[in-house]
Parts: sequence; C-alpha cells; structure tokens
Amino acid sequence: MASAGRRFIDVVEPILRYVPTVPRPREALSMGSRLFWTFLAVTVYLLMSITPLYGLSPVTPSFFLSPAIAAILGITFGTLAQLGITPIVVAGIILEILVFSDMINIDLEDPEDQAKFNALLKLLAIVFGLLEAIALVTSGQLVPVNALGGALIVIQLFIATIIIILMDDMISKGWGLGSGISLFILVTIVKQMFAMAFSPFTLPGSVIPYGAIPALAAAIYYAIGGKLTYLMSILYQVNLPSLTGLIATIALALIVLYLELMEVSIPVALVQYRGYRYSVPLKLMYVSVLPIIFTAYTVYLIGEGLTLLWSAYNKANANPLLNWLACAHMTSVGLVPCPNSLLYYFTVVPRNIDAAYIAVHIIMYAVLSVVFAIVWVNLAGLSAEDQAKYIVQGGMHIPGFRPSPRVIAKFLDRYVRMLTIISGLIVGVIAALGDIAGVFGGGIGLILVVEIVIQYYTLALQEQLFEIYPGLKRLLGKE
Repeated sequence: MASAGRRFIDVVEPILRYVPTVPRPREALSMGSRLFWTFLAVTVYLLMSITPLYGLSPVTPSFFLSPAIAAILGITFGTLAQLGITPIVVAGIILEILVFSDMINIDLEDPEDQAKFNALLKLLAIVFGLLEAIALVTSGQLVPVNALGGALIVIQLFIATIIIILMDDMISKGWGLGSGISLFILVTIVKQMFAMAFSPFTLPGSVIPYGAIPALAAAIYYAIGGKLTYLMSILYQVNLPSLTGLIATIALALIVLYLELMEVSIPVALVQYRGYRYSVPLKLMYVSVLPIIFTAYTVYLIGEGLTLLWSAYNKANANPLLNWLACAHMTSVGLVPCPNSLLYYFTVVPRNIDAAYIAVHIIMYAVLSVVFAIVWVNLAGLSAEDQAKYIVQGGMHIPGFRPSPRVIAKFLDRYVRMLTIISGLIVGVIAALGDIAGVFGGGIGLILVVEIVIQYYTLALQEQLFEIYPGLKRLLGKE
C-alpha cells in the first residue's frame, strides 16, 4: 500500500510544479504588516461574498444547503463565494485520511514531503472546485440565463476557488495571521451573527426589523402604543432571530469559552535534562468541532434523502409505509414535515417543534458526535498510541513508567478515551441546544467562532512575545 502511495506521488509530482502558489516572505514580517495582509484577505473575501455571479438567472431556486452548513463552509449563495472553502476542506479531509492511513506515503515532518502535500492539497482543491461548479450548473441548483451564462458561471467559480486557495496559502505562509480557512469561516459566521443581531431591514410581510435588537426596539415602540403582539412574537421565533436566541448566544458562548480553556494535565519528565518534570496539557474539548460538523452534515444528507423520497414517491402522503419515512405538506412558508414521520426528526429545527423532537434531536446529535469523535481520533493521529509516540520522540517519559511507546500508550488510553467521549458528547449537546434555542449562527457556528477567536488571541499574544524576545522564536524553531 505504501509503495502504491509513493508511486502515486511520483506520477503527480510533475503536475504539482505548475500548481499556483504564494512564496514565503524573505524575512519575518512585523505584526503590523501581517495584520495588513490579513485585513486585505478578509476584505477580498467579503467583496466576493457580495459580488453576484454574472449570467445567473434571477429565477434560480434556493440552494439546497442549510444556512448552518453554508456558514461553516463560508458559502454565500449566488455570489463568487458560492463554493466558499468547500474545495479546500474536502481536499484536506481526503488527503489527511489517505496520509494517516498510509495509503499515500508522505512524511509530514519532512519539509520536502510537506511541500508536496501542500501542492497536492491545492491541486485537489482546484479540481474539486471545478467539478463542484460544473455540478451546480448541470444539476439546476444554479440556473444560468443561457448556455453561455452557464459557462461563465463555471469560469467565475473556478477563478474564485483559485483566489481563495491562494489567499489561504498567503496567510498560512507567514504573510498573515493564522489560517485562511479559519479566517474565512469566522468572517462568514460573524457576518451572519451580525445580521441576525443588528439588521434593520424587514422581511416581506413583516413590520418589524429582521435583527433581534432593532426588532426589540420596534416591538417596544408598538407596545407603548398598546400593541403587545409584536413584543410577544419576538421572544422566540423558529429559524428567525429572537430574544431567546440572543440570550442563548451569549450564555452558550460563555459556556463554550469556559470549556475550551479547560485542560487535563499529563505529568512527564525530560530525559535529557535529568528528569525535569512538567505537564503536557490535553484539552477537555479534545476533538474540537470536526465530529459535530460531520454529524450535522450526516443529519442534513439523510434529511435531504428523505425529502427527495417524499417528492418522488409520496407527495400525496397516500402510502402508509412511506408516510412513516417521509411525510410532509408544502405550504406558503415551505416544506413542513409531519410530526409522526422520520423526516421530521432529520429536519433542522422544523416550524412545528415539540418535546419529542427536542429529545430526539439532542440524543441523535450527542450519539453521532461521539461516534464521529472516536473515528476521527483514530484517523487524525490523536489516539493514545500517537500521543505516546510524540512523547517518546520528544525525549520525554512519564514518571513511574518505562519509556516505551506501548507502555505509555496504555497509560494514556484511559485519558484519551475519556476526553474523546466527553468532548464529542459536549459539542453534540451544545450544537443541538444551540439550534433549538435559535443561537445566532447556529450551535456549530457558535462553537467554531469561540474556538477560532481563542486561536487568534493566543496567536496574537505569541507574536507579540516573539517581537519582544526575538531569540525565543529561534529557540522554538519558529523561523
């Protein structure tokens, strides 16, 4: 398998030389310069997210992806950011699985192999972007005005994908701060949260603003005039901003922040420094948000499959067996699933929510998130065996245990297994509760925002420390 993986790399290596890339800066940039390039990348991405696709028909139907998944992938419908970071994310997940399962023989600690990995990632992302653009047009999810318009849409999305890939490459190579992917996700979700909180515009058929805070001001104004209906209506609205969603956003953000900062310390000793002891921290949120992203996407895909089943074979709701799987009614507000149908429980917060849905939604998210957390830990190099290997390779050992990877892995297994299950359970429950409570940006989006903000805060402190003490950067091998 490894030899086949190496042959694959040798075959594509000539192509990798032509993949567009951004060179590293000749010398380390100051904090101000990196902030400038980061701000420039954010500005370009925001402009792409408001620039409509030329040649797109105004009668294009609503895109099939749910708003929560779209925000996570940085997607803005009908614009140059239609694909968002999807090509990069899909290419990255596939490559990481292939590398960690040894199906492709790449040593990520070798600078040469690492460069090949990055070039292969960009190549796959470009290919996926082109294929996805073609699929969106040919499947009718993006309707062009004519055949030429369809070709122009594909070309625009292809070029936009390359621009996003190059901006991510630029930021990751030291021109900016952090990761381009994280930055674009943060920008998209924060933009959605800002609109849900402060948008002064009204939806068709409504007299109060869309944003929760302007809506509250308008509702109070009407309440002073004796109309209390509007004030009661904004307390909780399904799939719309509400006071409950605003309060839940603040409360869950504080909870997630607290949990993200919690750690479990593993005592280790440095062999080369006469057994000097210190602790290696393992985060309580060990597997972060990837399991819940997989969970949300799985639930969404099953829901879409059941919707297609209803649309194709049970639109009249006349088949008792299919009614159990997919029963729904088309109304003026969209598709409303029947409460006694499986489709109801795989719909992200339906309009006719009840206690049974809340219980099933939370349990389903929690169980699936734990399952995906266990799978991801073993695929992404986070298992007890991988952690033990890193400890031994770093010249460390755990006091009271032989410096053997197998022995250390056995000791670490109880910690890693516990943290994997607990972190998967926590993010699953928080994401489900966030969806039900109407959290701005969705439960998953809120977790992502908190985590990315913590990453950027830590990175900013680190960069400030390196500017004050340049020798520390060389000591830690960051140059």
